[in-house]
Amino acid sequence: MQTRKFQLEKDLPKLESYLRELYLENHNMASWLPERLHDLIYRMGAQETDGGRERSTDYIFLWEEDGKIVACILPDGDAVYISIQNSYEHLFEQILAYGEKNCLPLFEREEDGSVDFLVVSNDSLTYRRDILISLGYERQLEEDYDNYVHPLQTNISIDLPEGFRLLFGEEYEEEENKWSACNLGFHPSLESPDYRNGMNPYHSRKNSSMYPDSFECIVVDENACERNAVCAYSFVYVDEKSKTAFIEPVSTREKYRHKGIGTAMMHGVIQRCREKGIEKCYVNSYDWRRKFYNAAGFITEDSIGFWRKKIR
Repeated sequence: MQTRKFQLEKDLPKLESYLRELYLENHNMASWLPERLHDLIYRMGAQETDGGRERSTDYIFLWEEDGKIVACILPDGDAVYISIQNSYEHLFEQILAYGEKNCLPLFEREEDGSVDFLVVSNDSLTYRRDILISLGYERQLEEDYDNYVHPLQTNISIDLPEGFRLLFGEEYEEEENKWSACNLGFHPSLESPDYRNGMNPYHSRKNSSMYPDSFECIVVDENACERNAVCAYSFVYVDEKSKTAFIEPVSTREKYRHKGIGTAMMHGVIQRCREKGIEKCYVNSYDWRRKFYNAAGFITEDSIGFWRKKIR
């Protein structure tokens, strides 16, 4: 068994194939989709670089047997996820110990020099729970959820209030407005007429080999007097090989919420995925967002626990 650091140019196709094979074997997102890996590399990596933080992609580690990947550490900011091939579950404790030693630079140190180490694990992977508890980890009350929809089997309608229009990315050329709308949805305090944000993550995403098959879905306010008429935004990564899609990010600007706009946008995503022949479309959600996705037709597949331990 060999353990080594991920090298983007050399290992990306290999890691993609590993994650795709796991999905096709299990048909769930208990291991990352290749689309999520691309989002980590091309969008989140640029955000981390712009913010002067350690890049998560510099702390991807691979476990190989006879040249084939059987497990890996996939960090996402200040969290660590461990992906393991079926029948190699016995490696979990060993990989966890490796992550505790080698992924610490991703975490902020507290005044006493300790790190609040965070491991993310799908609850369906029940064997991990007892191991985490035995090693001193505690599960926080808040959790994430994996949600999916079958576009080819789902009937939806795109209903918007008068004066709003649903568009796909190629139909709206103001790229800065789209990306700013995404940021403003998560950070409404930044709302201002002259707000500008860095475009590096937006443009970096275009380097993904999945980008030509992927798409943006947005809703615009045609009566808006302000510069930015985009009121809801989403990006959908598409993996033609597995016939799956992964939506990240999803955002509705605060003043446009609770009007059915976000639901209409998600229905637009489902419609475009159906046209592309996508069999299963995923979105990950925090607790309070799960109700929104369920109302839009998505089914919750799995809950995800956040396991914490102080490391000094």
